[in-house]
Amino acid sequence: MDEDSKLPLKRVEFSLTKFNEVEIPHLLDLLRQHKANIIKYEEQGELVRARAEQTHARRVASQLRGLLHELDALRRQVREADRARFDAQTQRARDNTLRAIVDYLGTSPLTIKRSAAEAAAAASAASTDSVGLVAHAPDAAPPDFPAQIQLQVEDQAVYLQQREELQRGFSELQTELHALHDAWQCMQAAALAQRHQVAASAASVELAADNAGAARAHLAAGERLSAGAWGVSGAALGLLAGGPVGLAVGAKAGALAAAAGSLLGFLGARVLGRRARLAVPPPPDHKDGKVD
Repeated sequence: MDEDSKLPLKRVEFSLTKFNEVEIPHLLDLLRQHKANIIKYEEQGELVRARAEQTHARRVASQLRGLLHELDALRRQVREADRARFDAQTQRARDNTLRAIVDYLGTSPLTIKRSAAEAAAAASAASTDSVGLVAHAPDAAPPDFPAQIQLQVEDQAVYLQQREELQRGFSELQTELHALHDAWQCMQAAALAQRHQVAASAASVELAADNAGAARAHLAAGERLSAGAWGVSGAALGLLAGGPVGLAVGAKAGALAAAAGSLLGFLGARVLGRRARLAVPPPPDHKDGKVD
């Protein structure tokens, strides 16, 4: 089924609640009741009724297996993003189903073995009693003694037949319970796979976040190094470019200063020369004067 055609969890919540709260708990309760009845009727020697309870229990286990298949089919219709929540909501129903399976498979054969041993002991005692009666009282045997022996043999045959039927019923019930356990394992495996996938996705997101943080730290360090490198490069370029420029500018400034000094010296010399000429008196006029 295409992901776009799958349903959100909200669309299947009603069916999911029906499975979890009504149908599965009801069948599990029936399984517990049938198990209690099997043990009770077997202890009371009512093997026919115990066999009937086995049949009912097997039918209920088959219905429960069908519900698990339907629940798994409903899970496959849910979107991938909602399956983890789906599995979380079915966790209790799956756990209760597993407990019921283990309870049946772990306790049912014990009563069979105990009852079979008791039946064998009872049959041996009855045979011994019958032989003793025939050996010690051959003349005092009642007229219907052969009929009584025949009835005892028939009763033992009926009991053994019922016991075999009960054993066969347990085998059939255990087969159905194993099939139910297989269905449970399919759902459990899918839930575990989904859980591992979610955990792996979370780990990937966390790793990506760590990598992004490390990348930001490296970029920040790179930016600081780049800024420092640009400053050092600028200083070096300024030194390289400013040295010749400063030398040229200094030479020009020295030349200008020398020219300015020369000009100032020339102007100063002219001013001083003019002042010296003005301070010298003019020579006397010898044309009109006489010498005494």
